[in-house]
Amino acid sequence: MSNLSGGALDTLIALVENGPLWDGDLPSKSGRYELLELGMAVRIVVKGEDGYQAATTDGARAYCLHFGEERISDAKAARIARRSVINAIHRSKHP
Repeated sequence: MSNLSGGALDTLIALVENGPLWDGDLPSKSGRYELLELGMAVRIVVKGEDGYQAATTDGARAYCLHFGEERISDAKAARIARRSVINAIHRSKHP
């Protein structure tokens, strides 16, 4: 997963944590295409409406591996904790 573009990573995070998502709510259209090609996302129909994407089990597995955890809930907690540390470091350098 480390070879995913930033747009694909942002899109995968959004799909795993908040999906399925409508096209207009995706962080990156190019990231979506990358995930579709890799089998980490799939186009779906939601309540009779097309234009939605969802993460696949391969996408969920890649998400977990990226954040060093086996379960989605643990991976999400690790992502949030990592983001908090990065933000704190940034704030300490730019008060």
